[in-house]
Amino acid sequence: MNDNAPMRGDGSTPAGHDDPLFDHIGRRLRTLEECALHKRTLRLTCSACDHVRVLDAVALWWLFQRRGWDGTLGLVGQKLCCSVCQAAGQVRRPRLAIGRDAPTGAPLPYPDAATWKRLVSRYRS
Repeated sequence: MNDNAPMRGDGSTPAGHDDPLFDHIGRRLRTLEECALHKRTLRLTCSACDHVRVLDAVALWWLFQRRGWDGTLGLVGQKLCCSVCQAAGQVRRPRLAIGRDAPTGAPLPYPDAATWKRLVSRYRS
């Protein structure tokens, strides 16, 4: 193990090694854009009814891009609500967790290939 690699809070493994909260070199993921680029998913859990939905970060990033919403992870939950509670006439904001689980539910639309390639090339340079 590399002694110079950033460590997680418990000091057990390098931050970026297997932890979905970090990229491949140990930087914390802070935006939907970064989560999309690193192929993460977002697990949304309702605190009221425990309904869980896993969304692909690429599709969620694209939704936020099209609507002009801020993709900072701390603000993402403020734009989303539980669909089960909403059907019952209540608005509940979900808890958000980054992971690598398979997406669930109806898929959101993805960006076209040219848009996705522009984003990827911007981060490769």
